[in-house]
Amino acid sequence: MEDQEKWQRIRSEARRNEMAASRSALQDILGQDLQQMHFKGDKPQHPSGPISLSHCKTGAVAAHSSSLAIGVDVEVVRSQLTKIASKFVREDEQYLMEDLVAQDALQLIWGIKESLFKLCGAGGVDFREHLHITTLEKNSDDSGWIGMAWIYPRNGREVAKACLIQGVFHEGTYICLATHRRPMAPIETERFTLREWNLSDAPWLYELNQDPKVVHFTGDAGFDSIVAAQRLIATYLNYQRDGYGRWVVEDRNSGEVLGWCGLKKNPWGIDLGYRFFRKFWGQGVATECAEATVKWARGMGLPRIIGRTLTGNPASKRVLEKLNFESYSEQPIEDFAAGQRMHAEDLKRWEGQQMVIMKLDL
Repeated sequence: MEDQEKWQRIRSEARRNEMAASRSALQDILGQDLQQMHFKGDKPQHPSGPISLSHCKTGAVAAHSSSLAIGVDVEVVRSQLTKIASKFVREDEQYLMEDLVAQDALQLIWGIKESLFKLCGAGGVDFREHLHITTLEKNSDDSGWIGMAWIYPRNGREVAKACLIQGVFHEGTYICLATHRRPMAPIETERFTLREWNLSDAPWLYELNQDPKVVHFTGDAGFDSIVAAQRLIATYLNYQRDGYGRWVVEDRNSGEVLGWCGLKKNPWGIDLGYRFFRKFWGQGVATECAEATVKWARGMGLPRIIGRTLTGNPASKRVLEKLNFESYSEQPIEDFAAGQRMHAEDLKRWEGQQMVIMKLDL
């Protein structure tokens, strides 16, 4: 009924076409359930989960999710964006202009921030102050763009919200999508809590990677500053894209950070990894946290976890063996490195070792 009343108020044929196109797109998703759509202010609502609509003079898009906060935007080329760029492009977003044609970059930045604004679902949002694109790069299949953005608080009651952002150029239109997945509930073990990283975790992450013995078998060069560590957290796609990632490990009683443990989705599989400050080595920390991670993955229905370790790091292999991982591949590091992006100094340090790849079917 709300739509019918809105339809009657529209006198422009072009505007009616846009409205009809957006409802047609949404009906492709919801079918007859479209009848249950209603509005809260100007924002469309649906009992089965968030929806978002956008239209322009050449088409319309609709998005729906049963679990994610969502915002979508579709735009045709708008030359006037060059005149107002300073009002929505932050200084630390200027680098996006270097990798793209200026008009494409502005269209994507504007479209992404429109989709973030719709996801936010509230007023008082300044596109430059509150909406921050921290990374945007080509998809692995080169079909569009993917990255991270943050919605910053507008008042003391809110917290910064991380969002996955995506964009594509399709038949003369720019389509942008922003989604937000709520942080996972922390994993509790007998001694530890595993939780998602946040921006305040940068100092300990920087310190962890400063110890050459901690990173000896990782191939990581470490960070040159706390700011660099903070940038990694700000651009970390995994939680929002996959629903999991590497997690902070804290002592349940003291709150002290011991390091991290968790999962990482790669083209070759879901990897189990862990890294801890040296003073906690030999205390069963990795085993307890890895066991909790495997239990969580099994409960989430993940099919298989991969563990990779070098023969020079027997302690890491013992952790995997305790969790019933089975070895299914072993090859010289020099052979494994073929086609991989590995640093020459790492290969020299690991010369003569074998890369052991283990699996656990869940």
